[in-house]
Amino acid sequence: MASNHSGLFAIPRVGDEVIISYLENDIDKPYISSSLYNVSNPSINDLPFNDNQTSLSSKTIGRDENGINELTLSNIKDKEQIYLHAQRDYDEIIEHNFTQRIKHNKDSQVKGNYTESINKYHRQEILGVKDVRVGAEYLTNVALSKDTIVGGSHTLNIGIDNKLRVLKNSSEYIGGDKETTIQGNTIESIHGERIENVRGESQIYIQGSFTQNVEKDIDVSVANNHTTTAQSSIFVNANEEISLDSKKHITINSNSTDISTEANIALNAGDNINLQIGDTTITATSDKIILKAGGVEAILDSNGLVVKGGEVKSE
Repeated sequence: MASNHSGLFAIPRVGDEVIISYLENDIDKPYISSSLYNVSNPSINDLPFNDNQTSLSSKTIGRDENGINELTLSNIKDKEQIYLHAQRDYDEIIEHNFTQRIKHNKDSQVKGNYTESINKYHRQEILGVKDVRVGAEYLTNVALSKDTIVGGSHTLNIGIDNKLRVLKNSSEYIGGDKETTIQGNTIESIHGERIENVRGESQIYIQGSFTQNVEKDIDVSVANNHTTTAQSSIFVNANEEISLDSKKHITINSNSTDISTEANIALNAGDNINLQIGDTTITATSDKIILKAGGVEAILDSNGLVVKGGEVKSE
Protein backbone atom coordinates (compact mmCIF):
# COMPACT_ATOMS: atom_id res chain seq x y z
CA MET A 1 0.00 0.00 0.00
CA ALA A 2 1.66 3.21 -1.12
CA SER A 3 0.77 6.64 -2.44
CA ASN A 4 2.06 10.16 -2.28
CA HIS A 5 -0.39 10.77 0.57
CA SER A 6 0.15 7.74 2.80
CA GLY A 7 1.72 4.32 2.89
CA LEU A 8 3.98 1.80 4.55
CA PHE A 9 7.66 2.00 3.65
CA ALA A 10 10.13 -0.82 4.45
CA ILE A 11 13.27 -1.79 2.57
CA PRO A 12 14.35 -5.46 2.82
CA ARG A 13 17.84 -6.04 4.07
CA VAL A 14 20.60 -8.37 2.99
CA GLY A 15 19.69 -11.92 3.94
CA ASP A 16 15.91 -11.39 3.90
CA GLU A 17 13.74 -13.83 1.93
CA VAL A 18 11.60 -11.78 -0.44
CA ILE A 19 8.81 -12.37 -2.97
CA ILE A 20 9.51 -11.12 -6.48
CA SER A 21 6.50 -10.03 -8.52
CA TYR A 22 6.33 -8.67 -12.04
CA LEU A 23 4.55 -5.55 -13.06
CA GLU A 24 1.91 -6.41 -15.66
CA ASN A 25 3.47 -9.91 -15.76
CA ASP A 26 6.42 -8.44 -17.58
CA ILE A 27 9.59 -10.34 -16.68
CA ASP A 28 11.58 -7.19 -17.38
CA LYS A 29 9.64 -5.28 -14.69
CA PRO A 30 10.38 -7.12 -11.45
CA TYR A 31 9.63 -5.62 -8.01
CA ILE A 32 9.74 -6.87 -4.42
CA SER A 33 6.18 -7.25 -3.25
CA SER A 34 6.83 -8.77 0.17
CA SER A 35 9.29 -10.53 2.44
CA LEU A 36 9.02 -13.78 4.40
CA TYR A 37 10.30 -15.30 7.61
CA ASN A 38 12.21 -18.55 7.42
CA VAL A 39 14.37 -20.78 9.60
CA SER A 40 17.47 -18.66 9.17
CA ASN A 41 15.51 -15.40 9.43
CA PRO A 42 12.82 -16.02 12.05
CA SER A 43 10.29 -13.55 13.40
CA ILE A 44 11.46 -11.25 16.16
CA ASN A 45 8.39 -12.30 18.12
CA ASP A 46 8.65 -15.73 19.72
CA LEU A 47 6.14 -17.86 17.87
CA PRO A 48 3.83 -19.59 18.52
CA PHE A 49 4.12 -18.41 22.15
CA ASN A 50 3.35 -14.81 21.14
CA ASP A 51 0.77 -15.60 18.49
CA ASN A 52 -1.58 -13.13 20.19
CA GLN A 53 0.64 -10.20 19.20
CA THR A 54 0.66 -7.87 16.25
CA SER A 55 4.05 -6.29 15.94
CA LEU A 56 5.86 -3.69 13.90
CA SER A 57 9.59 -3.83 14.53
CA SER A 58 12.90 -2.87 12.99
CA LYS A 59 16.35 -3.99 14.15
CA THR A 60 19.44 -1.82 14.19
CA ILE A 61 21.39 -2.07 10.92
CA GLY A 62 24.38 -4.38 11.22
CA ARG A 63 24.81 -8.15 11.28
CA ASP A 64 25.95 -8.23 14.92
CA GLU A 65 23.60 -5.52 16.21
CA ASN A 66 20.81 -6.48 18.64
CA GLY A 67 19.01 -3.15 19.02
CA ILE A 68 15.39 -2.89 17.94
CA ASN A 69 12.63 -0.31 17.54
CA GLU A 70 9.33 -2.00 18.23
CA LEU A 71 5.60 -1.38 18.41
CA THR A 72 3.71 -4.44 19.65
CA LEU A 73 -0.01 -4.96 20.28
CA SER A 74 -0.88 -7.78 22.70
CA ASN A 75 -4.45 -8.98 22.64
CA ILE A 76 -4.95 -11.53 25.44
CA LYS A 77 -8.17 -10.92 27.38
CA ASP A 78 -7.60 -8.63 30.43
CA LYS A 79 -3.90 -8.39 29.47
CA GLU A 80 -4.23 -6.16 26.44
CA GLN A 81 -1.16 -4.01 25.97
CA ILE A 82 0.47 -1.58 23.54
CA TYR A 83 4.23 -1.81 23.89
CA LEU A 84 6.52 0.80 22.36
CA HIS A 85 10.30 0.51 22.49
CA ALA A 86 12.76 3.04 21.08
CA GLN A 87 16.30 1.73 20.89
CA ARG A 88 17.70 5.24 21.29
CA ASP A 89 15.82 8.51 20.73
CA TYR A 90 12.06 9.04 20.70
CA ASP A 91 10.65 12.28 19.23
CA GLU A 92 7.07 13.50 19.16
CA ILE A 93 5.85 16.55 17.25
CA ILE A 94 2.21 17.57 17.69
CA GLU A 95 1.10 20.55 15.63
CA HIS A 96 -1.96 21.31 17.79
CA ASN A 97 -3.51 19.85 20.95
CA PHE A 98 -2.44 16.74 22.86
CA THR A 99 -4.92 15.02 25.17
CA GLN A 100 -3.99 12.18 27.49
CA ARG A 101 -6.38 10.38 29.83
CA ILE A 102 -5.07 7.71 32.19
CA LYS A 103 -7.83 5.93 34.10
CA HIS A 104 -5.50 4.16 36.51
CA ASN A 105 -1.85 4.60 37.50
CA LYS A 106 1.06 6.25 35.71
CA ASP A 107 4.71 5.51 36.42
CA SER A 108 7.42 7.61 34.78
CA GLN A 109 11.17 7.15 35.32
CA VAL A 110 13.84 9.44 33.89
CA LYS A 111 17.43 8.33 34.54
CA GLY A 112 18.98 11.46 33.03
CA ASN A 113 17.78 15.05 32.81
CA TYR A 114 14.15 16.15 32.49
CA THR A 115 13.38 19.48 30.81
CA GLU A 116 9.92 20.93 30.33
CA SER A 117 9.20 24.23 28.57
CA ILE A 118 5.72 25.77 28.69
CA ASN A 119 5.08 29.08 26.94
CA LYS A 120 1.76 29.85 28.58
CA TYR A 121 -0.31 28.38 31.42
CA HIS A 122 0.50 25.27 33.47
CA ARG A 123 -2.17 23.89 35.79
CA GLN A 124 -2.10 20.80 38.02
CA GLU A 125 -5.09 19.50 39.97
CA ILE A 126 -4.38 16.72 42.47
CA LEU A 127 -7.39 15.45 44.41
CA GLY A 128 -5.33 13.26 46.74
CA VAL A 129 -1.78 13.40 48.08
CA LYS A 130 1.29 14.85 46.35
CA ASP A 131 4.71 13.64 47.50
CA VAL A 132 7.83 15.31 46.07
CA ARG A 133 11.27 14.05 47.07
CA VAL A 134 14.43 15.77 45.86
CA GLY A 135 17.76 14.08 46.56
CA ALA A 136 19.91 17.16 45.95
CA GLU A 137 18.98 20.82 45.42
CA TYR A 138 15.50 22.22 44.70
CA LEU A 139 15.43 25.55 42.83
CA THR A 140 12.38 27.70 42.06
CA ASN A 141 12.65 30.92 40.05
CA VAL A 142 9.48 33.02 39.76
CA ALA A 143 9.73 36.21 37.69
CA LEU A 144 6.54 37.80 39.05
CA SER A 145 4.20 36.80 41.90
CA LYS A 146 3.85 33.53 43.79
CA ASP A 147 0.74 32.67 45.81
CA THR A 148 0.39 29.59 48.02
CA ILE A 149 -2.93 28.68 49.64
CA VAL A 150 -3.00 25.94 52.31
CA GLY A 151 -6.43 24.98 53.60
CA GLY A 152 -5.13 23.08 56.64
CA SER A 153 -1.78 22.94 58.38
CA HIS A 154 1.59 23.94 56.92
CA THR A 155 4.77 22.35 58.28
CA LEU A 156 8.28 23.17 57.12
CA ASN A 157 11.18 21.01 58.37
CA ILE A 158 14.70 22.22 57.56
CA GLY A 159 17.72 20.12 58.50
CA ILE A 160 20.35 22.87 58.45
CA ASP A 161 19.98 26.58 57.59
CA ASN A 162 17.00 28.69 56.53
CA LYS A 163 17.51 32.03 54.76
CA LEU A 164 14.80 34.44 53.63
CA ARG A 165 15.75 37.50 51.58
CA VAL A 166 13.14 40.15 50.72
CA LEU A 167 14.35 43.16 48.72
CA LYS A 168 11.41 45.37 49.71
CA ASN A 169 8.52 44.99 52.15
CA SER A 170 7.51 41.89 54.15
CA SER A 171 4.10 41.45 55.79
CA GLU A 172 2.82 38.66 58.05
CA TYR A 173 -0.75 38.18 59.29
CA ILE A 174 -1.61 35.61 61.97
CA GLY A 175 -5.23 35.21 62.98
CA GLY A 176 -4.50 33.34 66.23
CA ASP A 177 -1.44 32.72 68.38
CA LYS A 178 2.21 32.57 67.37
CA GLU A 179 4.83 30.53 69.24
CA THR A 180 8.54 30.69 68.43
CA THR A 181 11.21 28.50 70.08
CA ILE A 182 14.89 29.29 69.50
CA GLN A 183 17.45 26.91 70.99
CA GLY A 184 20.38 29.25 70.27
CA ASN A 185 20.80 33.00 69.88
CA THR A 186 18.70 35.68 68.16
CA ILE A 187 20.43 38.58 66.42
CA GLU A 188 18.38 41.38 64.85
CA SER A 189 19.82 44.22 62.78
CA ILE A 190 17.35 47.03 61.95
CA HIS A 191 18.69 49.98 59.96
CA GLY A 192 15.52 52.07 60.33
CA GLU A 193 12.84 52.39 63.01
CA ARG A 194 11.16 49.64 65.03
CA ILE A 195 7.56 50.06 66.18
CA GLU A 196 5.61 47.49 68.25
CA ASN A 197 1.89 47.87 68.91
CA VAL A 198 0.55 45.52 71.60
CA ARG A 199 -3.15 45.90 72.42
CA GLY A 200 -3.07 43.46 75.31
CA GLU A 201 -0.37 42.69 77.86
CA SER A 202 3.34 42.28 77.13
CA GLN A 203 5.56 40.09 79.32
CA ILE A 204 9.26 39.29 79.03
CA TYR A 205 10.87 36.51 81.11
CA ILE A 206 14.67 36.52 81.15
CA GLN A 207 16.56 33.90 83.15
CA GLY A 208 19.91 35.64 82.72
CA SER A 209 20.92 39.29 82.51
CA PHE A 210 19.26 42.07 80.52
CA THR A 211 21.40 44.81 78.97
CA GLN A 212 20.36 47.79 76.86
CA ASN A 213 22.81 50.09 75.09
CA VAL A 214 21.24 53.27 73.69
CA GLU A 215 23.37 55.88 71.94
CA LYS A 216 20.77 58.65 72.33
CA ASP A 217 17.67 59.05 74.53
CA ILE A 218 15.19 56.67 76.18
CA ASP A 219 11.65 57.96 76.72
CA VAL A 220 9.13 55.85 78.65
CA SER A 221 5.53 57.10 78.82
CA VAL A 222 2.99 55.27 81.02
CA ALA A 223 -0.68 56.26 81.18
CA ASN A 224 -1.13 54.88 84.74
CA ASN A 225 1.41 53.43 87.20
CA HIS A 226 5.04 52.49 86.59
CA THR A 227 6.58 49.97 89.02
CA THR A 228 10.19 48.78 89.10
CA THR A 229 10.99 45.99 91.59
CA ALA A 230 14.38 44.43 92.36
CA GLN A 231 14.97 41.57 94.81
CA SER A 232 18.41 43.02 95.61
CA SER A 233 19.52 46.50 94.54
CA ILE A 234 18.68 49.21 92.02
CA PHE A 235 21.51 51.43 90.80
CA VAL A 236 21.00 54.65 88.84
CA ASN A 237 24.17 56.24 87.47
CA ALA A 238 24.51 59.43 85.43
CA ASN A 239 27.59 61.36 84.38
CA GLU A 240 25.73 64.67 84.67
CA GLU A 241 22.26 64.97 86.26
CA ILE A 242 19.51 62.83 87.80
CA SER A 243 16.13 64.51 88.10
CA LEU A 244 12.92 63.33 89.79
CA ASP A 245 9.89 65.41 88.85
CA SER A 246 6.40 64.83 90.27
CA LYS A 247 3.47 67.20 89.99
CA LYS A 248 2.07 65.98 93.33
CA HIS A 249 4.13 63.90 95.73
CA ILE A 250 7.40 61.94 96.01
CA THR A 251 7.80 59.27 98.73
CA ILE A 252 11.02 57.46 99.71
CA ASN A 253 10.71 54.57 102.20
CA SER A 254 13.71 52.58 103.47
CA ASN A 255 15.33 51.25 106.63
CA SER A 256 18.15 53.76 106.21
CA THR A 257 19.07 56.48 103.73
CA ASP A 258 22.52 57.83 102.98
CA ILE A 259 23.05 60.98 100.95
CA SER A 260 26.63 61.90 100.11
CA THR A 261 27.79 64.72 97.88
CA GLU A 262 31.19 66.16 97.15
CA ALA A 263 29.81 69.71 96.84
CA ASN A 264 26.51 71.23 97.98
CA ILE A 265 23.06 69.95 98.91
CA ALA A 266 20.18 72.32 98.24
CA LEU A 267 16.63 71.75 99.49
CA ASN A 268 14.09 74.20 98.08
CA ALA A 269 10.46 74.15 99.25
CA GLY A 270 7.74 76.61 98.43
CA ASP A 271 5.89 76.02 101.73
CA ASN A 272 7.84 74.14 104.43
CA ILE A 273 10.42 71.44 105.14
CA ASN A 274 9.72 68.85 107.85
CA LEU A 275 12.31 66.51 109.38
CA GLN A 276 11.04 63.95 111.93
CA ILE A 277 13.03 61.48 114.01
CA GLY A 278 10.76 59.66 116.44
CA ASP A 279 9.06 62.41 118.51
CA THR A 280 11.64 64.99 117.49
CA THR A 281 10.74 67.27 114.57
CA ILE A 282 12.39 70.12 112.75
CA THR A 283 10.10 72.33 110.71
CA ALA A 284 11.34 75.12 108.47
CA THR A 285 8.93 77.59 106.91
CA SER A 286 9.49 80.73 104.92
CA ASP A 287 9.84 82.89 108.10
CA LYS A 288 10.87 80.57 110.96
CA ILE A 289 12.40 77.31 112.13
CA ILE A 290 10.63 75.22 114.80
CA LEU A 291 12.49 72.53 116.75
CA LYS A 292 10.54 70.12 118.96
CA ALA A 293 12.20 67.54 121.22
CA GLY A 294 10.23 65.87 123.98
CA GLY A 295 8.25 68.65 125.71
CA VAL A 296 10.63 71.42 124.62
CA GLU A 297 9.92 73.67 121.66
CA ALA A 298 12.37 76.20 120.23
CA ILE A 299 11.29 78.79 117.68
CA LEU A 300 13.79 80.83 115.67
CA ASP A 301 12.52 83.70 113.56
CA SER A 302 13.41 87.30 112.71
CA ASN A 303 12.52 88.41 116.27
CA GLY A 304 14.94 86.02 117.90
CA LEU A 305 14.91 82.67 119.68
CA VAL A 306 12.01 81.56 121.87
CA VAL A 307 12.20 78.40 123.98
CA LYS A 308 9.06 76.85 125.44
CA GLY A 309 8.82 74.13 128.10
CA GLY A 310 12.49 74.12 128.94
CA GLU A 311 15.49 76.26 129.74
CA VAL A 312 18.54 77.46 127.90
CA LYS A 313 21.85 76.32 129.36
CA SER A 314 25.38 77.17 128.47
CA GLU A 315 28.32 74.95 129.36
